[in-house]
Amino acid sequence: MNVTRWKAGAVFFPWAHVQRAIDGVDSTVYRAAVRYAQDQFQSQARPCPQCGRSAIDLSWFSVTDPEPAWDQGTGRVGFLTFCERCRLQVDFLVDPELTELQTAQWRTDRTLA
Repeated sequence: MNVTRWKAGAVFFPWAHVQRAIDGVDSTVYRAAVRYAQDQFQSQARPCPQCGRSAIDLSWFSVTDPEPAWDQGTGRVGFLTFCERCRLQVDFLVDPELTELQTAQWRTDRTLA
């Protein structure tokens, strides 16, 4: 999937940043991570505002804020949902536990997982 040329709906992250997250997906853990995210956050996730596609049927990817956000102390890790049909970012569901782990790693190693 290539989202770099999508223009509309870049509400939470630039599409180029989303593409880096997509490109970095570890296919061996991706399905399990998405199932976990959907179990944890489905009740908070919204359907596509344009076509009404349900949250469970949207694309889900783990996305981490870029380095400047971590330097400023505002970094987050979560799950971005987007509608491939409408090319819209629908939700960014912050995972507090993953954010806390990444915060600790940023403080000690200045690396993003």
